[in-house]
Amino acid sequence: MLGPFRGGRVAAVCGVPGRPDEFYFGHVNGGVWKTKDAGRTWFPIFDDQPVASIGALAVAPSAPDVIYAGTGESTLRDSTGFGNGVYKSTDAGRTWTHLGLDETQHIGKIAVDPRNSDVVFVAAIGHLYAANPDRGVFRSRDGGRTWQKVLYKDENVGAVEVVIDPTEPRVVYAGLWNTRRPPWFTYAPTNGPGGGIHKSTDGGSTWHQLTTGLPPAGIGRTGIAVAPSNPRRVYAVVDCLVPDPTAPAPPSPAAGRPAPPPPGQGGVFRSDDAGATWRRVSADQALWGRGWYFEKIAVDPKDAGLVYVPNVAVNRSRDGGQTWDVIRGSPGGDDYHQVWIAPQNPDVLIVASDQGAIITRNARTADPRAMTWSSWLNQPTAQIYHASVDYRFPYWVVGAQQDSGAVAVRSRGKFAQISQRDWEPIGAAGESGYATGDPLHPGVIYGGEGSRWDLETNLSVPNTAAPKGGGTEPDRGDWTQPLVLSAADLHALYYASQFLFKTTDGARTWIQISGDLTRPDPGIPPNLDRAAAESTDRNGKRGVIYAVAPSPLRAPLIWIGTDDGLIQVTTDDGASWRDVTPPAMTAWSRVTGIEASHFDEGIAYASVDRHQLQDFAPYIYRTRDQGRSWQLITAGLPEGVYVHVVKEDLLRRGLLFAGTERGAFVSFDDGDHWQPLQRNLPVTSVRDFVVYGNDLIVATHGRGFWVMDDISALRQVNDEVLKADAWLFRPADAINVVPGDDDGTPLQRDEPQAQNPPDGAFIDYYLRAPASGAVTLEILDATGKVLRTWPPPAEPSGDAGASPRGGRGTSGLPRVSPLWQPAPEVFSTAAGMHRVVWRPVAPVEPAAPAAGGGGPRRGGGTRLTGTFTARLTVNGRTSTRDFTVRPDPRSDAR
Repeated sequence: MLGPFRGGRVAAVCGVPGRPDEFYFGHVNGGVWKTKDAGRTWFPIFDDQPVASIGALAVAPSAPDVIYAGTGESTLRDSTGFGNGVYKSTDAGRTWTHLGLDETQHIGKIAVDPRNSDVVFVAAIGHLYAANPDRGVFRSRDGGRTWQKVLYKDENVGAVEVVIDPTEPRVVYAGLWNTRRPPWFTYAPTNGPGGGIHKSTDGGSTWHQLTTGLPPAGIGRTGIAVAPSNPRRVYAVVDCLVPDPTAPAPPSPAAGRPAPPPPGQGGVFRSDDAGATWRRVSADQALWGRGWYFEKIAVDPKDAGLVYVPNVAVNRSRDGGQTWDVIRGSPGGDDYHQVWIAPQNPDVLIVASDQGAIITRNARTADPRAMTWSSWLNQPTAQIYHASVDYRFPYWVVGAQQDSGAVAVRSRGKFAQISQRDWEPIGAAGESGYATGDPLHPGVIYGGEGSRWDLETNLSVPNTAAPKGGGTEPDRGDWTQPLVLSAADLHALYYASQFLFKTTDGARTWIQISGDLTRPDPGIPPNLDRAAAESTDRNGKRGVIYAVAPSPLRAPLIWIGTDDGLIQVTTDDGASWRDVTPPAMTAWSRVTGIEASHFDEGIAYASVDRHQLQDFAPYIYRTRDQGRSWQLITAGLPEGVYVHVVKEDLLRRGLLFAGTERGAFVSFDDGDHWQPLQRNLPVTSVRDFVVYGNDLIVATHGRGFWVMDDISALRQVNDEVLKADAWLFRPADAINVVPGDDDGTPLQRDEPQAQNPPDGAFIDYYLRAPASGAVTLEILDATGKVLRTWPPPAEPSGDAGASPRGGRGTSGLPRVSPLWQPAPEVFSTAAGMHRVVWRPVAPVEPAAPAAGGGGPRRGGGTRLTGTFTARLTVNGRTSTRDFTVRPDPRSDAR
């Protein structure tokens, strides 16, 4: 893991009654996390489950070890993750059981009876792109073993909210919402007919709609809160865009600006008679605007007049909704999604936001400037769209982080670990664009529409321009538009709207090298309802170029794919184009990525996503004749999980990597067969790969950047290897990196951090079965001298004395805690693939214990370079491989 340690979007949070330091959050594509120290540190507790998108969390008030998790996020952007129902833990998150409701896909809320942990309600939004019956309010009376659908209007109307009266659990409130998205770009989903607030007084068996004082039509997403100190006081935040006939007309727009929409009927509503009648206490858009993304509300358990509404900021009213102040909100807007209040101590809140989860212990402080919060810079849950490399040494990884802006992260920390000191926000690419490293100018990247950014100075490079089409048709853009450098011509940079543009002078000038390459009329797919079919945004109902792939072998050869289902290719740098779309691809089949082969200019691979057509199957196509024919290559990929990216290794022909909505996969036979490449990578949405040198870099949309160090063994695996009893892989040439150190008091272990990659050469070996005899691995220098042996020789018995890094002093006590004592190195003789790392440093005589304080210092003997040999002996049979170690290039520069 690289990080960054800047949290991503959290839509669900919950504390634990009676445990003031224990909280949970559910990330929209990063799983469930827990803290036991009020947000000082967080750790994941859901990584062994097959889904990572979380829409709702609830701890049973009567059984604090019981947690319900609803999967499938409810903040329904066009990059939303989907779920597979409800999970339950009865041991505070250590283990989980799947409870069904698989086809709900998106869950907005879970409510647990305050007296009986087996009685639980689920508000299921349902499918986002098509009608389906698995939506509405579900109830279980046996802890989730069985479910009843107790509130259901039709196959288009789901439920987004459910709340139980904390004083009378037979009283339940629910919010219904009809929402859908079309496959073309729209910022917001729709509000279809059928939404509204409903109430049950018999534990959910029967319901009636509450209407008096609420908008009569057009209700979208709603949030509801019942005051525990006065349950007749009920609050609701309501999204309703139907124009308010009583509102004053909006002011006239400035010249050349579009007129603002008329004020809607949404707002914060209050009932003082348990929902029988309502009145709007605030129509301020700051409380209910962009309601599809927000609309949550919470009320203080001891003061019915103290209420919180999260939106772009966290808003608070202390007089029942009449007046409001802002208690949390940064310039530029953070976006907050849920507030949970501790029932015993309402000064304690946990808040969900686009930047992670935060906790305060002084929520009722009158002056918001005096409030304090835990950090959201300790949650490695960034949602990254694409990855690239900045070519400094050690290399950096760059990409756009949803909701927070683009980021650059060192692949190796400057000090003893990868920490907060090793990632930086960067100005290019925004929250969703491409960031592309410039190999001709290490330390400079391109981003967004082609702006250049100097990472050392944190300044934009002047005299760059954005590409614009020269005709009367405006340039169209999705949330993410491609910006790609050519590997065959490092001066050539391409950007796409519906047109393809090229620059060769560092984005100072651009030329348009295509006409509109999208479908002229992609049509309206049959899975849409009327509201979605009529919904439009800046692109109308038209598509864009969504993927660009210049050939790394021949610069004029360029592939493009569109979000409306076309693949086109040019062999003359855009002078002419040929439509090579596979016949099976229909309109609105989104081409999420194209990879032009590094070995044969006739070969290309395309990943295609059709889940917006309610087809979640994986699609990867391969052509070997420059698009004249295509083969579907998905054997081994899981059904029902769509694909975001396919990439090819730079050195081994036929070695491919695929990223799906729930994980990473590898093929060793050019895509004919796939198998998981998950290892310790968490289940999450895998959006991009970069093969750089011997490393495989992964961009995830929920857990930040990850790196698989040195994939040399993957490049060598074949049938001969797998049939052998033992195999020593040829080590890649290594760099003897001078490791960073903390040069004093080290960064403490409870600060957010990731491990640096190991220093030295990676030695990989394979055993087909557990070894029955001795297994040894040795490193020899060019003279045949053995420098290192695994397993290491047994140390002589007895106390060897003190060690500054964790040995025992003269008193017999260690000088450092177990946190700092290194784990013993394991040399495995079990069946499977194994790795050891040899640090090319000559051994030194042990030094006497240091008398002073401070942290560990750089140490070790002479740094070794040159040619070395790895020698593996298994059951008396020996194999050897030579490799080279080069010096750290920074050493040469000194």
